[in-house]
Amino acid sequence: MDPIPAPLVTPAAKGYQVDDLFIDLQLRRVARAETDLGIAGRSFELLLALVRAAPGVMSTEELMECVWPGVVINPETVTQRIKLLRHSLGDSAENPRYIAVLRGYGYRLVAAVAAAAVLPQRLGGAPVPPPVPVAAPQSPAARIRRRVPTLLAAALMIGVVGAWWGLEHRSGAPVAASSGPRADSATTPPPSVAVMPFANLTGDPAKEYLGDGMAEELINSLARVPGLKVPARTSAFAYKGRNVDVRQVARNLGVAMILEGSVRGAAERLRISARLVDAASGFQIWSQDYDRQSADLFKLQDDLAAQIVQALRQHVNVSLPTPAHGSRTTQNPRAYDLYLQGRAVFRGTRSSLPQSLALIDQALALDPNFADALAQRAVIRAYPAVFGSAPKAALDEAQRDATRALALNPNSANGHTVLEAMQAIHWHWLDAERNYRATMATSADDPYFRNFHVTFLLRAAGRLRQAESELLVSYRLAPTLGYTIHELIVTESLLGHDAEAVRLIVQFRGIVGGGDPPGAENALPYLRRALRAGRYAEAAKWGTLMLSSSLRDTGGAATMKIFCAALENRAQRPAADRALRDFMPQLLHSSEVDHVKMFFVAAFAMVDDLAGAYELTQELLDQRFNANGSGGVDWGELWTPEMHAFRNDPRFQALMDRVKLPEYWDQYGPPDACDLKVRKLTCR
Repeated sequence: MDPIPAPLVTPAAKGYQVDDLFIDLQLRRVARAETDLGIAGRSFELLLALVRAAPGVMSTEELMECVWPGVVINPETVTQRIKLLRHSLGDSAENPRYIAVLRGYGYRLVAAVAAAAVLPQRLGGAPVPPPVPVAAPQSPAARIRRRVPTLLAAALMIGVVGAWWGLEHRSGAPVAASSGPRADSATTPPPSVAVMPFANLTGDPAKEYLGDGMAEELINSLARVPGLKVPARTSAFAYKGRNVDVRQVARNLGVAMILEGSVRGAAERLRISARLVDAASGFQIWSQDYDRQSADLFKLQDDLAAQIVQALRQHVNVSLPTPAHGSRTTQNPRAYDLYLQGRAVFRGTRSSLPQSLALIDQALALDPNFADALAQRAVIRAYPAVFGSAPKAALDEAQRDATRALALNPNSANGHTVLEAMQAIHWHWLDAERNYRATMATSADDPYFRNFHVTFLLRAAGRLRQAESELLVSYRLAPTLGYTIHELIVTESLLGHDAEAVRLIVQFRGIVGGGDPPGAENALPYLRRALRAGRYAEAAKWGTLMLSSSLRDTGGAATMKIFCAALENRAQRPAADRALRDFMPQLLHSSEVDHVKMFFVAAFAMVDDLAGAYELTQELLDQRFNANGSGGVDWGELWTPEMHAFRNDPRFQALMDRVKLPEYWDQYGPPDACDLKVRKLTCR
């Protein structure tokens, strides 16, 4: 493809003339003579992208990244949007006057383009502040550096989901023309505001938690105001530390306004600054400074929430009730401060758990009935189960804390989520689902809880398409949340959507950082992709990278090489089977994560040793509970395309009976591509 020429607009240009069309960049309208063609929203941005690239070609992927930045859509959405644009222009695909398609390459503007310093007389109507300018098309190298999900298929958590080509194409669902956080609309959106973490300007990095706590409490207060949309903490905090224009954040989160702020402090005094920004223009519409004693933090939070609602009333001219006093579950300022510190140091890693737990314990010593702190302690104690194993005593304590937190605050999302995880670990799937639904009753817009449902329940139950769908909802709620993207990587790979999984890995590494090649955490999707493509030497390399260094050195690397060679040469499968069986003791006694261990179940199945696959599965089940700890098993591997013969073996029914999944399927439906009759499963 020819290089894309530089944009035609100069500082003096007010728009473009495209054949007989005039594009006004200030009013963002397209006119023919003096007739406004009504082209707005994504259609306007799509036309503008093609104009700026003219006479060069823009691929579908480039248009997705340029016109829908940070939004999950599918290629068909671009196709449909091109059709809408052509219809508005009176253009024809057969005899294009404006937009031509180059099969296999993309689209280009065939009409002559010139910068326009003077535009025709404007039609009436008040000027509309322009949204974020459309980015100029990027070079291939730049696209690789900041690839935004043009990804895959669908959107995750719970039922809805529009988006992306994998799910819509595979499921046969109609393609939505306006996927993503904000659809094109001629109507004024409802009052909405995203509260960002307040910047820490105290000069003390240890005070970072104060700004986070201020923002979180404001989110909780404002979210209880009827008629006001406020994205969840997880969605807003996903942008913390990222240099993203507030207008882009607003587009991603689907809000009209952004609340930003900062915290300064010295000794016992705090200085809080807050400002409300109009997302369309990027202009500040309200600001306020507060200078208070640290002990007055609760009153400050309540006052600030009330004044924000008052500012919103004036700006959007709607009636919004004054928010009730804060939803915090303690009135002890010191306990609240320790709780915030404990939340701040908890990073979802083993090393962060002791310090976080110590701070939460101190908070509960000051207020034993602090429900939020009880729920947070339950999360900390249960979290090692995410890594595959947790001390049984800790899990029992986590369950007690979560139960007590819910007795004090029945709407505790963390309390319900911990119980959901505990029940899934013990195969009480119906109870786990009930707790998930209780969480969604109050926290449906928080992707964290949706993702947890996928991790602990949906993949285990073989409901991979629902998992994909719910995760894509999570993605729409917080496009930069690494947790969501990681779970999408796992789910897409299990479904056999290898290209989508790899594209997500690129995006994930761009968010959390990472070199080339990807680390062991993301090696398994590359391994599956290579195996499915018949690239067995490449697969052996990825398989070796997937293993811990201790397993590689104790036969893992050699076993992986023999296994991959056997898939290329069927005569070598008996040798591969022996190698896998010899390697099984090292695997079982290792601290390898569950998804790696479960892959070797699939490895046995792929070399036609179903007996070995079932033997390893039963061993993993037996290991699951012991005197030292317990944890979930990542059962997603059982539902991959490679495990078809495993699922059709008579032993599969007994395995599913053991883990008590038929009772869940009986109420919520069977796993993908399976039928259930009288709790007997038949997989196609």
